[in-house]
Amino acid sequence: MNIELDPDGDTRIYTLKSPRYPSKYPHNQDCTWIFTATSGRIKLLFDKFNVEWSSSCKSKDYLFVGSITKYTKTWLCGSSIPKSFKLVSKNDKMTLKFHSNKKVTKSGFKVRLVATG
Repeated sequence: MNIELDPDGDTRIYTLKSPRYPSKYPHNQDCTWIFTATSGRIKLLFDKFNVEWSSSCKSKDYLFVGSITKYTKTWLCGSSIPKSFKLVSKNDKMTLKFHSNKKVTKSGFKVRLVATG
């Protein structure tokens, strides 16, 4: 799914939730969202996060975030994200991919994407 954010308009902030949030997300999900800002960068803020944990965050359930500064890309899992943890896009795009396997399901995530102009 492609979503456009406008830092100067009504679409400056987008709230993204995992499927069925706050109920448990379904098994075998593969969701992709591509966010594009009309200008500036995109900041990702975490409101809630609870995804099945694995040591690499790649073998079970995860939220992948791509095209970001500092890490380039990251895979997130588990039940806690530090309050000060923010991810910012390298340019005007940010990609998020959510994957769940056929085993454990959790409540998932609720994040906000903000176009920073």
